[in-house]
Amino acid sequence: MKMDNVPLKVKLILYIGFSVLIVMVATTAIIISATTSQHEDLAYKKSIEKASNYANQFNSDMQSNMAIARTIASTLTVYNSSDRKEANAFLREILIDNPNLIGTYAGFEPNAFDGRDAEFVNVAPEHDSTGRFVPYWNKIGGTMFVEPLIDYDTLDYYQLPKKLEEEVLTEPYMYQGELIASYVVPIMRNDEFVGIGGVDVSLNYIDEIVSNVTAFEEGYAFTTSNTGILLSHPVHKEWIGTKTLNDFNDPQVAKMADDILVGKGGHIETIDPTTGEDAIIFYEPVRTGNYSFILVIPKDDMLADVTALRNDLILISSLALIFMAGAAYLVAMSITRPINEIVSNFAYISDSALKGDLKRRAETDVEVDFRKIPSGLNDILDSLQTYSDELEEANEELKSLDQMKDSFLSNVSHELRTPLTSIKGYTQNVYDGTLGDINDLQRTALGTVLRNSDRLRRLVDSLLYVSQAQAEIIEYNFRECRLMEIVNNTIMDTVMLVEANGLHLKKKIPSELPPIIADEARITDMLNNLIDNAIKFTPEGGVITLGAFEEDKYLHITVSDTGIGIPEDLIPNLFSKFYQIDSSIRRKYGGTGLGLYICKEIVDAHSGEIWIESRPDEGTTVHIRLPK
Repeated sequence: MKMDNVPLKVKLILYIGFSVLIVMVATTAIIISATTSQHEDLAYKKSIEKASNYANQFNSDMQSNMAIARTIASTLTVYNSSDRKEANAFLREILIDNPNLIGTYAGFEPNAFDGRDAEFVNVAPEHDSTGRFVPYWNKIGGTMFVEPLIDYDTLDYYQLPKKLEEEVLTEPYMYQGELIASYVVPIMRNDEFVGIGGVDVSLNYIDEIVSNVTAFEEGYAFTTSNTGILLSHPVHKEWIGTKTLNDFNDPQVAKMADDILVGKGGHIETIDPTTGEDAIIFYEPVRTGNYSFILVIPKDDMLADVTALRNDLILISSLALIFMAGAAYLVAMSITRPINEIVSNFAYISDSALKGDLKRRAETDVEVDFRKIPSGLNDILDSLQTYSDELEEANEELKSLDQMKDSFLSNVSHELRTPLTSIKGYTQNVYDGTLGDINDLQRTALGTVLRNSDRLRRLVDSLLYVSQAQAEIIEYNFRECRLMEIVNNTIMDTVMLVEANGLHLKKKIPSELPPIIADEARITDMLNNLIDNAIKFTPEGGVITLGAFEEDKYLHITVSDTGIGIPEDLIPNLFSKFYQIDSSIRRKYGGTGLGLYICKEIVDAHSGEIWIESRPDEGTTVHIRLPK
């Protein structure tokens, strides 16, 4: 067929359509390639920058710690007083002034401090058996104390600075159950090594920070020492301090371990040992100590935006091709105006819809051939608007139900208090003989009723406290009060229940304790809850001890028992609302799981601290610190 015989309209359509098709295909391919490549590079740069920022943060922390060690060493280098007590007090003050430290120490060669080692042979606690001045102040376990340095004749923290005559940051090591690193600086006098000064830092804070680091949707982070020992991990806490990168038996991970050993950063692609997914692992050195910050990101997660962008571009480009082909046809047919109006109208509506405005509608006053397009869009928008309204209504109903639940809980708790008060009052009158004589068997039964009514009252008070806490309507009456009076009231409240369970209640509280500003009723409730817990979990014949002592700006209260104890890994969960250790505990000992939650709420309201120390089969101690 000769082109001369083809109508001009058809030729125009073919020419425009083919030209547009060629241009759009080429342009689209270039745009997709360039844009996705840029976004992929951006994702890599973003990940590297995140890893580098955290590495720099930890590097700054380590430099600060080394600066403290330098301060200790430089001070003791020029120290001329030869006063061991004064030098010992200096180390203690450094530990107090720097809460990030877990230990401070100094160690001198024989007779290098003041030439008087023979006078201090076996003089505890800052000397060894030869009288060398080797004080080690630490707060491992929470209590600060001093003891002599150990194994300094073999361990790196002493021998490396002595051998190298330069600063040393040791490899992480376990000491008394704590994963720590030592920052050590040699003490040099007249270019001769005379000892060391240094600090210990717990590496637990690294795990606390790094375990909360996220990247993209599913990425996580951990850290290692320069030899590949894991210092943190968000999931496998048992790997910390025990597992190295080489233990994963992965060639790529082994390459990363080699880079980390020489302080080099980079990234690898491998299988994530935690999830088993393809992942990109970025690692950046922490220059001080040659540690490394490692960011693990699932490959699909990291490149999800790139993939989505590429798909969107392909879709948009495909739609554009269709649109341009249609435009060519419409131009040829001289009907471009309605198409432009519809496209403009659609863009306006889509912008509004993307901003959450579903009330705008497409203009239907268009050519009859195109009228179904805006009408169909309006039908979709109507459906979306209806669905949105229904969701909003359902959400309001849920809020109302939640408020009704809180109100019901509060009302029931209030309503139960009145009959409980009457039950206890009349039972107490009968028990005391006010309403007539009773025999021993009846008195025993009434004692059981009184104890259980007290227990039920505490349960009602707990539920009421929780409902008020959720409603944020709890009020505290802070005033000056004496701890001894609070403890005596608590003992009077609980002694009957303690004795009924065959237990002994002791108190170890000095009478000269200063007053505290507190809500006396709330503190009494807290101690009642703690003693009630101790009663439940202490076998017959056991001892519950209430103790208190003055500590800096606080009063330190302890409630100890000789009960069944608690596994260490479960202790962090104990202050959660309604938490029980396991179903067997719940069946055997009962309880709502609210006691410790309420105790923590009360302590927090007093700007105090509460924590638990426990060992299975040895007993439990609850510590409370309240400001004076």
